[in-house]
Amino acid sequence: MMLAMLLALTAGEAGGVTVEGVPQIGIATRHARCIVRQIGVAPANDAARAAKVQTAVKGCREFTEGDFTQGRVMLGDRPVNRRWWGRMQVTLDAIEADIAAAIVQPKQYKIIWELPDGGRVDAYNAPEPLTSVKLLTVPL
Repeated sequence: MMLAMLLALTAGEAGGVTVEGVPQIGIATRHARCIVRQIGVAPANDAARAAKVQTAVKGCREFTEGDFTQGRVMLGDRPVNRRWWGRMQVTLDAIEADIAAAIVQPKQYKIIWELPDGGRVDAYNAPEPLTSVKLLTVPL
């Protein structure tokens, strides 16, 4: 019975993406949450589900890129530079791939944080300021 509960908890969950650094955690979490919110309840049909995921990824990526282009992505009191943003692209790509891999059932999903100690909490609900989290996509 315990094994069945554990499998149910991890069903649909991909490997997760580790994100380090306060600005990166915020950007990555907002981007991931945007995607799962745009998807809503994933369709049962594989092709429809893949299309819905790709549409959500594209729309949310455009939104996130727009924030950078308009100078709203900040490090302290200054907008980030292109080099910093280029490194962030790798993280955003990994998040998009991880979410696409995690959404395999006709369910609604959410993003949670896996803390460095292995504990899991709703995104933005950590007990202390963090420098590293793992973003996980889990079914509701």
